Amino acid sequence: MMTLAGFAISKTEGTISSPDALLKQRYPRLNYNFATVEASSDVLKVGYEFSATYFDGDAESSKKVGELKLSGSVELKDSKDSVASIAKKWKEDKTLPPEVAEIVLDNLNFRCGAAATLMAYSLGLIPPLVISKTKIEEKK
Repeated sequence: MMTLAGFAISKTEGTISSPDALLKQRYPRLNYNFATVEASSDVLKVGYEFSATYFDGDAESSKKVGELKLSGSVELKDSKDSVASIAKKWKEDKTLPPEVAEIVLDNLNFRCGAAATLMAYSLGLIPPLVISKTKIEEKK
């Protein structure tokens, strides 16, 4: 069974594009990018990029207010065979099995959400918190 072995935030960045629009900001659009996946024995290391982008409205033409970016890595532990199989699948089609992606996303929401909340507070942005647990369903 895949378990969390480590979590690191190695880079943070916060910017305000339009201080005048802070009063009109909406809840951020969150983006999660799994940048890299590496296997080493029984440890799977997933490099990630997390961003929260703020706009002054919900329309596509809305003006950007600010952005928070965090990046780092998540380490997961499982059997050598399982880790090797997941790394092979990643190399072939750049996807993670839903149960692995759920673990990574839940940790990103919790840890990046907490760190980004402190950053957001200092910049006058809405905290990018996700309260619910992640559930991914594969297409049928």
